[in-house]
Amino acid sequence: MRPTNALALQVKSLRKVYGDVVAVDDLSFEVERGSIFCMIGPNGAGKTTTIECIEGLRKPDAGSVVVAGLDPMADRARFVHTIGVQLQDVGIPPRMKVREALRLFASLYRTSISQSELTDELGLDGSLRKQYGSLSGGQKRRVNIALALVGNPEIAFLDEPTTGLDPEYRFRFWEYLKRQNSRGMTIVATTHYMEEAREYCDEVLLMNEGRVAASGPPERLIAESGLAARVVLPRATLGTLGEDDLAALPGVVHVRTTETSFYIYGDGNLVGDVSDFLSERGVSPGVVEARPANLDDVYFLAVGNQDPQGGRK
Repeated sequence: MRPTNALALQVKSLRKVYGDVVAVDDLSFEVERGSIFCMIGPNGAGKTTTIECIEGLRKPDAGSVVVAGLDPMADRARFVHTIGVQLQDVGIPPRMKVREALRLFASLYRTSISQSELTDELGLDGSLRKQYGSLSGGQKRRVNIALALVGNPEIAFLDEPTTGLDPEYRFRFWEYLKRQNSRGMTIVATTHYMEEAREYCDEVLLMNEGRVAASGPPERLIAESGLAARVVLPRATLGTLGEDDLAALPGVVHVRTTETSFYIYGDGNLVGDVSDFLSERGVSPGVVEARPANLDDVYFLAVGNQDPQGGRK
């Protein structure tokens, strides 16, 4: 157990229920101060509900949340000056100009990041005089991020911040977050982009059906999964060979089947073992895709056949 003063966030046995749906089920995790922490999982895994309970926007049915030593509900007056929040829908009046929104949000905090820094880093110079309602989806997303960061929060909560951003601004956004993190800002984000989680996050929490499916530094999760490689074979060329035949091969950890392909996950000898197996049976699979395992593969192993965009809503 890490010392309490080393933690930006501590969640214990969190539970949230909507009618018959258990959105968050006995969830516990911690986030170190000064880290970049990412939550990943399919839609409906409980990520947004968890973030909203942490931010004090929803009251948990059970469990506790402590953010920078504060209770989001009981210590509300101090709490709101400690965090920055980027929601998927901010609710800015459509006719409000971007520069007006930035000034308004900055005025709510004791300290703030300069408007010029945010607009330069997030590419908003050309949007300052525009009304919020006239912006494209990607521009609105960048404005929402700027509003979450303008108060120079101790902890920034960002819910799928890069959804809708083009590759250039996704890169610029994460590079800016890294610089803010190096100045002491703790980042807690949700994302559907596995490459972002692996590249930028110190620790990843993989959620599924309201619970922790896996957690830890990305490279450790990959190493501990038992996955070293992935091979993809087209089903149509394998004849009568099926999932059970492939799963029985030495070193195979998991086989995922889709309508068109077999995805085979296993140890470092996987490519050779699969090639020998097919050759011995006179099977020529045509195009075979092989690559080292990554965080996507850990995800699929943990949550089954759901993809990062799928699952329960």
